[in-house]
Amino acid sequence: MAGLIKDKKKGCRETTGFKRKGIALLFAMLVLCCMVWQKASALGKLLYQESTAVYVGGTISLRNYVDEEFLGLNYNGDYNSVNPGYKLEYKWDSSNLNPVCATLDEKGNIKAISSGSVKADITFTYKDIVQTEVFTIEIYDPEEIDIAYGESQPLKAAEVYDTSKYLYTSSNGSIIVNSDGSITASGFKNTEIYVPGEDGKNITVAKVNIRQPGFPDEGIARAAGTSAYTPGILNYTPFEGENAVVWKVASEGAVSVSEEGLSALNAGETEITALISAKNGDTVEIATKLTITDPSFPETDIVIAADVVKDIELSGICNASIINWNIGNAVDTAAYFIEEGKLYSNESGSAPVTINADGRDITCNVTVTDPYYDGEGIIGYKGVTKNIKIKGTDDQKSIVTYRSKKKAVAEVDENGVITAKKTGNTVIVANADGREIEIPVEIASVEGYKASKKAVSISNTKTKYSQAKRMKKGYYDCSSLIWRIYSQYDVYFGVESGWAPTAADIAKWCKDNGRTLYNKAVPSEKLLPGDLVFFSYSKNGRYKNISHVEIYTGQDMDVSASSSNNAVIHYEYSQNDSIVMIARPVSN
Repeated sequence: MAGLIKDKKKGCRETTGFKRKGIALLFAMLVLCCMVWQKASALGKLLYQESTAVYVGGTISLRNYVDEEFLGLNYNGDYNSVNPGYKLEYKWDSSNLNPVCATLDEKGNIKAISSGSVKADITFTYKDIVQTEVFTIEIYDPEEIDIAYGESQPLKAAEVYDTSKYLYTSSNGSIIVNSDGSITASGFKNTEIYVPGEDGKNITVAKVNIRQPGFPDEGIARAAGTSAYTPGILNYTPFEGENAVVWKVASEGAVSVSEEGLSALNAGETEITALISAKNGDTVEIATKLTITDPSFPETDIVIAADVVKDIELSGICNASIINWNIGNAVDTAAYFIEEGKLYSNESGSAPVTINADGRDITCNVTVTDPYYDGEGIIGYKGVTKNIKIKGTDDQKSIVTYRSKKKAVAEVDENGVITAKKTGNTVIVANADGREIEIPVEIASVEGYKASKKAVSISNTKTKYSQAKRMKKGYYDCSSLIWRIYSQYDVYFGVESGWAPTAADIAKWCKDNGRTLYNKAVPSEKLLPGDLVFFSYSKNGRYKNISHVEIYTGQDMDVSASSSNNAVIHYEYSQNDSIVMIARPVSN
């Protein structure tokens, strides 16, 4: 039994020893795995950033973008970028670099030569681990800036060179670089803006053109008798509290100078000079012509029709005059200026309008009328006179003029009296306070005029339509109406008594006697009172299959003996396809 126990104990001791050996072997394997893992893995993030920017002429060191702190913490300082004998090393590779834009030396310094985008490789080696980081450099040309004195603009370079870390300077002090990255012109001379480079040399980040102060090419103007003022200077905005302009005038009799500014005394011209001192000590002297004006409205009272735009040209001004057309204007008043020199009449009534010309407020009263012609047109015959009456005007102030579009047909005098010269159509244009009113005029022959009037008169009496009773008093059909009217003026259409001819027979007579005007429908503007309009609705074997005739009475109206209305009616002329002929029974 004892021997058995002993064996058991021995077996226990052997098992324990085996376990210890296994643990040691496992540990060794883990160490080996770690070494292999470390050997095969990446080194981590080794750069602070992956890109930067620089201006032409500047130098950057790639070493500045390597995370030295990371390397120290993770590799216990066991690295060196110069001595390859250490376990960790890194170097610069120019294979990706664009030699036109930049150069790279053995120490990792990049010199910016011209604008563009370049890349450089930074390679790290640790034992058998090789890791390459690509670094991008954007290279900018100096910014071209155009600016006026006192004006501020953003500076692009401030995005590259932080104004809190870099000292900005200009070649002559003409520019102030503000903390917010903007610049302000403080002198009158063109300049360049610099920042110090890593090599201690200045880098040009901007070339600045400073627009010179001046006056408008046409000079300046000021109304006589106005309060003292300071003329505006182009490309010049003084700094707050700055009063750096000294004024001189060639003729003190025209303009006086005081602390308040320049005072225009009498109408005329003189030269003024401004001596300007800049914040940085620069000075510039500019001169121009000053015209002393006497602006006024051409009329003390302006009359204009509603919804009309009237051009207003002021008196007593010059090319240099500055006009503010919107002083005190309100859209709910009778009239107001809608733009420069454009007076708009809003509604009937009266209202003053005020503008400012060269510093002087001037006012005139505007009367707005609503002129119109109370009628549809004028019908007459050769030799007759008619008087046009335009209503809605101001009897005392309104101006009405007249003209005829065809003087050969009808003339009109300055009082609106029309004289008919020959048969035809024209339009009389009445201009009342700027509003044009067109009045159509139709001049017929005497017979045609009288025939149309007679036709209208019949339509106003009690009539009936009847073919059987067409020749009896109060009864008509279309052709008997025309024959009975025209026979009063010795136009019989080939039948002097008895039964009136048909519409087709009347048309045939007009054709045979050279009275045809058209063989189709035409606009009423081509017709005259007394003209006959023939219709065809179906084939009837008669001339042009005509079955109906009407008489044109002017102003776009016809008179017809209508079977459907059982009466003679006066109604609107209709230009339709049923019209096959139009004739004028009497010569012009």
